[in-house]
Amino acid sequence: MEPFAQRAASAQSLWRDGDAALASGQPEQAYRYYTAAHDQVTDCPKLHLEAHRRLRRVTRQRHPRGEYLTDTLLLKLAPLGVFELIALYFRSRVAGSAECRRSA
Repeated sequence: MEPFAQRAASAQSLWRDGDAALASGQPEQAYRYYTAAHDQVTDCPKLHLEAHRRLRRVTRQRHPRGEYLTDTLLLKLAPLGVFELIALYFRSRVAGSAECRRSA
């Protein structure tokens, strides 16, 4: 697995590409970029949350609606620590770092 800083930078780049694709009316391409970014940061609660915020924007337009509902549910459960639990599941070594904590 790549070092976290490298994965985070890759996710940021993919998010920028996804944002550009979405702005140019290409939601399927944006979805691919956002999904690739998501897969880079599932062990980091803060960035994983951001991944689902971005994915939710495009999954709303896709079918079936299951992905949109999943994104919405995860975002609603974020204050209860769902992203921290997911990081535990992935045996994250970065979840407690300053870059990954959702709150200060």
